[in-house]
Amino acid sequence: MAVFGELMAELRQDRGLTQKELGKVLSVSTGTISNYENGVHYPDLEKLVQLADYFQVSTDYLLGRREYAKGNIYTQPHHSQDETLRKIIHSLLQLPADRQQALALIIGDMERSCTTSNEGDFK
Repeated sequence: MAVFGELMAELRQDRGLTQKELGKVLSVSTGTISNYENGVHYPDLEKLVQLADYFQVSTDYLLGRREYAKGNIYTQPHHSQDETLRKIIHSLLQLPADRQQALALIIGDMERSCTTSNEGDFK
C-alpha cells in the first residue's frame, strides 16, 4: 500500500506541478511540501482536506486507505466490464481539472440528447 507522501508526490507530478507551485496552492513553503512527500511529517486536517479537494480525490485515497480516489465501487471489480469501467475512471481522474470539466459538459450534453430523443418513445 502506498504511503501518503508517495501518493501526494504522484498526484503533484501527474499535474505537472513543482513543489513550489503546490506550496503556493496550500500556502505553505516548498520545504513543507518536501517534508510531506518524504514522510517527515503530515499535513494537518485542514491541509489534508485542501489537498483532497485540489486533486479531486478522497482523503481516504491520500491516506492510502482506498486504491482509487472515489470510493468502494472502483476498488474491487467483479468482472471484466467492471475492470474496464475502473480503468476508464482511473484514467479520467488523472486528467487535469479543466479537462475533467470539459468532459463533464460533453457527458451532460449527451445525457440531455438521449433524454430528449427518448421522450417521444415514452409518450
